[in-house]
Amino acid sequence: MLLPKQFPSKLHHQGHALSKRFSILVWNVHKENELSHFKERLKLLIQEYPPDFLLFQEVKHPKARAHLLDGYSYALASNIETRMNLYGVTTAAKVAFEHIDTAISSKREVVGLATHKSLLITGHRQIDGGRLYLVNLHAVNFVTLRSFTLELSKIEETLQAYQGALVIGGDFNNWSSRRIKALDAFQERLGLQKATLSAPHHVKAVFSKPIDHIFYRGIRLLKAEAIDTGKVSDHNPIYATFEYLTEQTPETA
Repeated sequence: MLLPKQFPSKLHHQGHALSKRFSILVWNVHKENELSHFKERLKLLIQEYPPDFLLFQEVKHPKARAHLLDGYSYALASNIETRMNLYGVTTAAKVAFEHIDTAISSKREVVGLATHKSLLITGHRQIDGGRLYLVNLHAVNFVTLRSFTLELSKIEETLQAYQGALVIGGDFNNWSSRRIKALDAFQERLGLQKATLSAPHHVKAVFSKPIDHIFYRGIRLLKAEAIDTGKVSDHNPIYATFEYLTEQTPETA
């Protein structure tokens, strides 16, 4: 097991700006994305819930494949590299990527293979000249509360440089009351709102606490729901539709 040295991206939509209304599909795919039953279910899912962005966690990317998601531009923040595969979080879209930043947790999870977790920040041009930042996050899990909180603080410090419209989606592994409290403080300090979901019982819960979330600021949430996919992964996806505010100034990080 190796620390990743590759953070691939394929950008084919650099002439396309983001429309005023857009949708995001957030899903921990549990390394199932290369399996035929997953691909079939995803094809049906995006027909019913058409996303402008896919934010996937626990993605498997065979190095031999020239492209991860057919028809999409994408960036991958790896947290594991083996001889044959990369694993991590990926953000895919059919709009321009104007900014890509990757990070890896300083702490390793102490169970199993003792791996790091990865973070991906991407920036996307809006048609009015503003910029939307997306943060694709898989929070570190099998560590102490102190380590969990320190990792959140590192992410918060990184995000302080990103002003304006922001969406953070992913698997936050906030399965204890103390982790929830730490995440609430993180949310408050960054001025974020949490998307309230319809059908929230479809969200994966650990110890009766949901761990997949979408946070946002500087845009308007129109709707959000958790979708039952019939256990394709050990998580279900969250689908959210936003509308960005018309009066925005271009932002840079």
